Amino acid sequence: MTGRIPKQSFYIPVVILALGCVLLPPALSHAGATGCIEGNCGNGSGTYVYEDGSKYIGEFENGIPHEKGRYYFADGRFFSGEYERGKKNGQGRMTYPDGRWYEGGFKDGRLHGKGTYRYQDGTVYRGEFVEDKWHGRGELTLADGRTYEGGFADNKRHGTGTFTYSNGEVYEGEYVDDRMEGKGVYTFPDGSRYEGDFRNDAYEGQGTFTFSDGRVCAGGFKEGKLHGKVTVTYPDGTTEEVEYLAGDPVKEPAAEKEKGIEGEEPEEETAEVFQ
Repeated sequence: MTGRIPKQSFYIPVVILALGCVLLPPALSHAGATGCIEGNCGNGSGTYVYEDGSKYIGEFENGIPHEKGRYYFADGRFFSGEYERGKKNGQGRMTYPDGRWYEGGFKDGRLHGKGTYRYQDGTVYRGEFVEDKWHGRGELTLADGRTYEGGFADNKRHGTGTFTYSNGEVYEGEYVDDRMEGKGVYTFPDGSRYEGDFRNDAYEGQGTFTFSDGRVCAGGFKEGKLHGKVTVTYPDGTTEEVEYLAGDPVKEPAAEKEKGIEGEEPEEETAEVFQ
């Protein structure tokens, strides 16, 4: 908004013609006119053109947009929805010249409450907004097919959520500042899965990795690799205690000589997608 609309006299000139009286709304017949060009822009319905070329059509109260209206921005944006004392408040829809659009709640001119935002590349966010940011619970569908459903804070994944990758891998658990952090479960398409502690998008702490062939490694992990004391359980039920250092056994167990134990790591993410 450009501030309070100047008071208008709303004087409608009357032109006497031979065939009768014709009422001419002020400035309607003049190209490039600004100000109130139609209706009552003080308290009522009207059309107001701003000096930058923007135009508002809708309800006014005390000379400013109030209640329902449509705003055509000079840069090509368009808003249709509810106003309160000159600011977008309530429900509305904003479209952008590059193809983006938002539909949902507004507060004091900003995206606020529940809404849907579709980005130029096809990415769609549905959920809660606070002051123009993803904040609260929401669903994010990325252009490449990946999806996330869960908590957000300041445009980042935060809290508990489920992220499904386009290759079928799934993470379900806790996020902190857009990273897997805390307790979680990471499942691979072949049935392998890790359950336990995460830190900085990697297995770290105590956890259990179950392989698709039935082997189970339970114990310590660091930076995505087995680390420290680990109990290895084989498909035949036998177990072994193995000491690992950064993914490698300090002393290779006899049972591993025929079939090694190699953990799988979560798929690396493209962090800029979530910024």
